[in-house]
Amino acid sequence: MQGREQAGRIKRWDDDKGFGFIQPIAGEGDLFAHISAMRGDRRPAVGDQVLFVAGRDERGRPRAEHVRLAGELAIDQPQIGVKPGTGKPSAKAARPTARRAGRPRGALRNPLAKWLIFAALCLLPVVGALRWLAIGTVWPALLYPVASVLCLFLYWHDKNSAQQRRQRMPENTLHLIELAGGWPGALVAQQAFRHKTRKASYQLVFWAIVVLHQLVWIDRLMLGGAYTSGWLRGLL
Repeated sequence: MQGREQAGRIKRWDDDKGFGFIQPIAGEGDLFAHISAMRGDRRPAVGDQVLFVAGRDERGRPRAEHVRLAGELAIDQPQIGVKPGTGKPSAKAARPTARRAGRPRGALRNPLAKWLIFAALCLLPVVGALRWLAIGTVWPALLYPVASVLCLFLYWHDKNSAQQRRQRMPENTLHLIELAGGWPGALVAQQAFRHKTRKASYQLVFWAIVVLHQLVWIDRLMLGGAYTSGWLRGLL
């Protein structure tokens, strides 16, 4: 049975060897932590605030298990036991399971289903933009592709910054461009770059934006703009 999750910080870390020590916020004594116990989208560094479960190894010695960065709820838990640039996986990561065998590293999971969902989500905006284009209103047809390309670039830049441990793109900036029509590009970028897919708080806001766009187009195309006409006239 898994124990209670505790808070701590990385006190020492040897990235070449793939292990270090966590200093618990509550309690005494540092806990050993191995890279195989880490979950997240990057490797740990000294000073990182983490959440972990206290456990023991085969010889009864205390260690940290199920370690993740504090403030990030993992929706899925990727393997980070490969040091960037070395291509040498840990012994645990080197043994692929039967389910994963034969799938290239980083390959898109369930691509057909995801492309069908993407197409379904884009259907209403595309139909709506074409109808508005037919009556001479061009901005929806321009806004979605331009904002989507911008989102793709910003996601790539933020992913690269995370890997290089440079200053990150503010999440509110990404959400603002998604709200302005860039959510299709953001959705593609999330899957292509495996970025922003595991933080539940980010995904909650992102999907709220997607739903909002769907509701606006449902109102415009099926209800004659009963709820959004006044708001859109104000924008125009």
